[in-house]
Amino acid sequence: MTDLRTTAELCDLTEPTDPALESVVDLLARTVPASCAGLVAYHAPGYRSFLAAALTPPAAIRTVILRSVRVGGDLRAVADWRLLGRQLFLNGIATYPEERGRSHGRLLLDDGLTLARRLHCTTLALDVSLDNFDARRLYQRMGFAERSYATWTNITFGVPGPAPAARVLDWPSFAAHRASYGFGDLRVDTPNGTETVRVVGNAMRVPAGAEGVSVATALAAVVAASRGYAIRPFVDGDGFARFARMHRAAA
Repeated sequence: MTDLRTTAELCDLTEPTDPALESVVDLLARTVPASCAGLVAYHAPGYRSFLAAALTPPAAIRTVILRSVRVGGDLRAVADWRLLGRQLFLNGIATYPEERGRSHGRLLLDDGLTLARRLHCTTLALDVSLDNFDARRLYQRMGFAERSYATWTNITFGVPGPAPAARVLDWPSFAAHRASYGFGDLRVDTPNGTETVRVVGNAMRVPAGAEGVSVATALAAVVAASRGYAIRPFVDGDGFARFARMHRAAA
């Protein structure tokens, strides 16, 4: 029997018209824990169009890098890397269920390390659900170490007060992005400084703590949001999802 690992090829997804983008979006959406369904950009209705736009600039100046494993030309696994300064961040990695156990994930992580060195990055980073024990073990074997922990918690909207708790700074660009792709980031000016609110569908991610409640209350009707949540340092037992941030050196 042929070992599929010997025929697997690493490929860039470089063209915005690549038909494989549909499969890429489907695969990446599967990586999201069920408790976070509908809260991340992978689940936005226009995410395929977003990826196509991200692949439009020349490869040398992109910050979204999609790498795939193909066998006989067919997509089997994908890694979504983001170049963030001197850090290469693994935004998502996924393998079709029937392809698991064939080292595609390890191949993509090895490839990411090579990519980071070529791009002169100093570190690689990723987030992983604390409940995904298999993935955490794989990342640890690949040299990643857990550095911090975060929990996602629901925000209950309050009653709007007479004074605004936040003022939007870039509404036109946010509205255009959201209309095109189904999600967007809105910068808001708060009493404690500038914060970024991410809106996906009818959900918005706001700052943690009392300020988040205030921002959510002020913006809920404006962005047509019915759900708010915040990401804050992990406290045992709280929240509806928990993640570890993992790092490894590129050297």
